[in-house]
Amino acid sequence: MFKQTTISLSIAAAFFAAPSSVAEQFEKDSEVIVVSGSRIEQKLNDVAGSVNVVTEQEIERELAVDLNSAFKYQTGITTSGSTGEAQALNIRGIGGNRVVYIKDGRRLNDAYSGGGGLIIGRGYFDVDNVKQIEVAKGAASSLYGSDALGGIVVISTKNPSDYLSEKDTYAQVGLGYYEVNSEKSATATFAKKLSDFNATSIQITRRDGEGAQNYQEDLPGFDYTSNALLLKSEFNLTDTESVLATVDYFDQDSEQIITPSQVETRDDNESISFSLDFDTSAATAVYDNLSAQIYYTDFEQTSDQVRFNDGSRSRTGPYTDYNDYRFEQSIFGTRLVLDKQLELGATSHQLVYGFDFDSYETARPRFKTRIDAQGNKTLDNEGQKTFPGADTTMLGVFIQDNITLVPDTVTLNAGLRLDRYEMDAKDSELYGDTDFGDISETALSPKLGVVFSFSENLNLVAQYARGFKIPPHDLAYQSHGVEPFYQILPNPDLDPETSDSVEFGVKGDFESKQFAVTVFHSKFDDFIDNKVVRVEPSQIPGMPPKTYYQYHNVGKVEIEGIEAEFTVWLNDNIALDTGLTFTKGKDKETNQYINSISPLNGYVKARYEADNWSVTTAFKGAKRMTKVSDADKVKTGGWGTIDLYAEYDFGNLRFNAGVFNVLDKEYIPYESVAGLDADTNLNQYTQPGRSFAINAKYTF
Repeated sequence: MFKQTTISLSIAAAFFAAPSSVAEQFEKDSEVIVVSGSRIEQKLNDVAGSVNVVTEQEIERELAVDLNSAFKYQTGITTSGSTGEAQALNIRGIGGNRVVYIKDGRRLNDAYSGGGGLIIGRGYFDVDNVKQIEVAKGAASSLYGSDALGGIVVISTKNPSDYLSEKDTYAQVGLGYYEVNSEKSATATFAKKLSDFNATSIQITRRDGEGAQNYQEDLPGFDYTSNALLLKSEFNLTDTESVLATVDYFDQDSEQIITPSQVETRDDNESISFSLDFDTSAATAVYDNLSAQIYYTDFEQTSDQVRFNDGSRSRTGPYTDYNDYRFEQSIFGTRLVLDKQLELGATSHQLVYGFDFDSYETARPRFKTRIDAQGNKTLDNEGQKTFPGADTTMLGVFIQDNITLVPDTVTLNAGLRLDRYEMDAKDSELYGDTDFGDISETALSPKLGVVFSFSENLNLVAQYARGFKIPPHDLAYQSHGVEPFYQILPNPDLDPETSDSVEFGVKGDFESKQFAVTVFHSKFDDFIDNKVVRVEPSQIPGMPPKTYYQYHNVGKVEIEGIEAEFTVWLNDNIALDTGLTFTKGKDKETNQYINSISPLNGYVKARYEADNWSVTTAFKGAKRMTKVSDADKVKTGGWGTIDLYAEYDFGNLRFNAGVFNVLDKEYIPYESVAGLDADTNLNQYTQPGRSFAINAKYTF
């Protein structure tokens, strides 16, 4: 299957390389600039590794409202979580905290899982102010350090100069409605040139909606609201020096009341960041360009829960728990990135080097108040165990040399990064005499890539890269249990997870056609997972034995696959855009398939574009999934859906509309049920039926 797919895609690539007419819009789209390949600006086709890009035009055209909908049509990337919930990306079967998220140079908060699902996500930002999202697939620790085990997500938002261009003032208002969540949105943007050296922009977005329903529309509902504010001020100190000050705020509240005073949940996810960036292009003997940043981010989730217990599992009768659960994380960071162009003999060198320092302070406070049927408090705001929290520091020094060995023909990208990290458990009376220990490690991450240009339109690329992930604080210091059933023990002796990624590909960028075909193989060592370390007889007669668990480095996983993307303008008005992903992965110690891998999937988009309007038809589908870790794990059937989009530009007024799942198909993406038992009732995981969305923006 793998070999046949490779041959088929190669034939298709040769077909798309044939000459045809030029479309002006395509020429503009093909000049995509990314920073994730070298931490400086590069053309996408000059990057040795695989990078997916979602632009602001795609976000608007496809009416994306969050991380999930922004990555609906991508190769090698799947999403988890729906609107108003915790969300994250999965890159070639790897997700969670094994992927780094960078927004405007700042690291975003960690994810946090519990109870079999994602409690804290990675998508707490609004897409309305996003300029571009880049996803570099595969190991990327040579540039970004820890957590870049499976890839990086780089989010860039608009600066005042992006709005103003040659104008002194810019203003825009927007309204939207997204039926699948009954979401109503309103956004306002204002930018102004205050002086010859200063410009400021502010954007405010408000969203109100409900949790997405399944196909049967019988899920317990919840309401959510989100507020986003992005304030930026640019100062041009000289012709070559500038300072950018940023305040970035996001808040998302959700409320679910299933039975008043018995089953209620209220969550508040709040993030605020402050950053100061300095850039200079005043060349010296040490650098041609210098970028420096200092930032502070504070993230907090508060979750207030009411849970009624009928007393069937209690010796004291019915009671009601009032839980105050929190996740708190603050990050202080600073960065320095420099680049220098050098000519050494017959070779040209573009050096990129610098350092990153990040300091995390993380806590997971949990408190419980319990009231019995008579109204008595049997617990009064009593602390509950999970893990004591941790202080983590990470310092990384990196260098990459983009070497032109043969002008316009062979370029070599060689990179190396040295990281040192330390993690210390917080002191807490709640854990008594538990010895958590400290974790200190050093990691070396190399990268080597090559770009061979057959012509100015056709490149052969190859890359090797290494990634690593420091032991997560919530796993290394996990220390809690339920008596007399189980106990989780901390393990300060965990080693970092590591990965080695190799990929080969061909990229074509012709007058009216683009394509990329990539074959990849990744090996992951020392995966951290739960393990039974001992079992003891229960001290309570008739009760099952007590099981002790501990997180250990137990896994060795290999993932390989092929990705292909093709874009062609048939003429100046009609464009076709397609993508296909085939991935397979196994745990090499057990020889079992891993459940985080998606089945064969792809998409096809056909767009007709006129002077001031366009329409798009999009098909997305996946093959049935049968390759699961165990026979008792859930499998899914194949599916396919059709979406329609339309855009009309009246000048100052731009209007977008979409109809999703046009044929009202009932289906279940494998990613939403991966790892569940085969006898699980899957009705709650069916996707919504037919729905629509509209959005209008007026620019003054």
